[in-house]
Amino acid sequence: MMESLTRTAEASLSDNYIQPTLGHALRIWWAFYWPATLISTVLGFGFGRLLRLAYEDGFATARIVRVTSQVGGYAINYVVALFVMHYVLSKNFRHFRLGLLSSGGGGTPNLAVDVTYRRTLRVWWIYVWRTIVYTVLASVFVIYPAGMFVGLFRPSAPFSYVFFALLGFVVSGALALFVIYSNILEEDIDDFRVSLLPRELGNKPAPATPASDAAPEMG
Repeated sequence: MMESLTRTAEASLSDNYIQPTLGHALRIWWAFYWPATLISTVLGFGFGRLLRLAYEDGFATARIVRVTSQVGGYAINYVVALFVMHYVLSKNFRHFRLGLLSSGGGGTPNLAVDVTYRRTLRVWWIYVWRTIVYTVLASVFVIYPAGMFVGLFRPSAPFSYVFFALLGFVVSGALALFVIYSNILEEDIDDFRVSLLPRELGNKPAPATPASDAAPEMG
């Protein structure tokens, strides 16, 4: 009986397999990137305010504040990303939902598994180290050359700040999308993979109450 149920569940998931496209990746990226960016920005602002107060009160030097703000900014971004990713990995979208399927390593493939923080951590780690590597490459081949080009025109300080802030936002967003699409969706991660599933599999209606168990009508 258990083998029959396993084969039925596996066939059901296989028959409802959704091939990830760039459109799917864009929806997943947006659901992940905007809340992570918003929360990180708010927390980063508060963290910067605390560092400024520490500097003004003499508890930290300017060098310590500068280094701590840089390191702390990255730490906040990636810690927030962990919790947002845990939410997105089981999120229902308009025409599909995200879920984790067993990759068959030591078990039966194509069976749905729970979205735990241990599994989220594995996905998060791929996201972190890939984005760090790609960010370094983008700094060398995109941001630094763009900075040299803009510097030829000697723009004002406010313009330079806005330009590089927007450039950094666009580059980091593009890299996050690339990692999600190319390195996370449908890639074997430990004993599971992140897959697209029909919403109906995770939203089955509750069984109807049998007529014999229903309460008798009054009157």
